[in-house]
Amino acid sequence: MYLRIHTLPLTCLAIPAMAQTLVDSIPYPALSQGFWGIHVTADTIFLGADFSGNIYFSDHAGNILGQQATGLDFNHGLVRKEASYLIAEDYATNGASLFEVSLDGTMLNEWAFPDVIGGPSSGIGAICADGDAIWYTMYYPDFDTYPFAYAYKWTPGEAIPADTVPLQGEQPYGLALRGDTLYYVTDNLNGDPERIHSYDLVNEQDLGYVDLPDMATDGDQSPRGLFRHGNFLYLVANRSGGSAFAYQTVFIYALDGSIGFRESNGGADLFTLAPNPADGSAVLQVDDPQARVQVLTAAGQRMILPAALEDRIVLPTVDWPAGVYVVSVERSNGDRSMRRLVVQH
Repeated sequence: MYLRIHTLPLTCLAIPAMAQTLVDSIPYPALSQGFWGIHVTADTIFLGADFSGNIYFSDHAGNILGQQATGLDFNHGLVRKEASYLIAEDYATNGASLFEVSLDGTMLNEWAFPDVIGGPSSGIGAICADGDAIWYTMYYPDFDTYPFAYAYKWTPGEAIPADTVPLQGEQPYGLALRGDTLYYVTDNLNGDPERIHSYDLVNEQDLGYVDLPDMATDGDQSPRGLFRHGNFLYLVANRSGGSAFAYQTVFIYALDGSIGFRESNGGADLFTLAPNPADGSAVLQVDDPQARVQVLTAAGQRMILPAALEDRIVLPTVDWPAGVYVVSVERSNGDRSMRRLVVQH
């Protein structure tokens, strides 16, 4: 028995999405690790490696700062708390577990995920925090008709989930929460498209999706962890190299205040921005003098910009707090582009 199960008529499924833009990516070509779990703060990206169980620390430019052994050999979901990490087990036939590990790797707690629709919570796709509770996706058990799988809200130690949401696709992995909107990513199985979906928890309906970046080529992006930080979604994906478990790239989507998603319409060519990461300053160059330019913090605060010098603006990043910003340029013809800017001091 579950407290609430969200349902949705089949006629409302698969709505093409209408907002959010892919703005950047961070590759990790030097690491042969199967990254899965991800947690992002203002200055650090935490990446959980499957099989080794280690947690790697990276800055927002992709430089590895260190790692922490956990004593585990899996990481199918990662939440960094103030003094510990929550780590989800990947697959256990009779039910997977959630572990709490201190920041120095000491084991603190272990909880068994509760039984769910279809049997034990065997295959955990990802976890994300919601106060004292967590949301988690299930890639097993899954089903060949809608609902193909479910996400559950659960307080560790409780006997049953507090909430249940139906999902698109048989292999849901990473998920993230923004207010009452739940985002999750689906992997390719039996021809399912690889997409990030959004779901309205209040009105209990799908809001849309965005295809992952390589859908036009082989459609096998192999998505894993997903995390929302401020106005950005960070997605672990892009299998590379000879290993089927080397997920080496973090893709970044800018959340522009709308609910759904849209792909960037060639926006990466609308302006140049360098250097990035920036310290003392960065130069934004646009070929349209009538373009509307905005720079927002990850929390959505608009930065005051200096006047344009012909077709360029010198951004005084030396005076800005270190962190991640989104640069938005809208041309006079309506074309719009967004890009991530990292400020380091």
